[in-house]
Amino acid sequence: MLRLFFYLHLAGLALIGVGLYLLLMTDTTQTVGGMVAASSALGIGGVMISPYPVIKFIQWSQKQSSSES
Repeated sequence: MLRLFFYLHLAGLALIGVGLYLLLMTDTTQTVGGMVAASSALGIGGVMISPYPVIKFIQWSQKQSSSES
């Protein structure tokens, strides 16, 4: 299950990279379609990367609590 979230995290980072490329390196954001594409890539990428660090923290905290007992 953790591997799935890891791959989603990587895909989200790639989408953020694509969104930043569209925003900073091209003129596509001068049109409404380009704005939608860049903002969608950034937004969906941000949503995709968010669960993985939370799951890693929960896993780490469970290891810490089991090692203290």
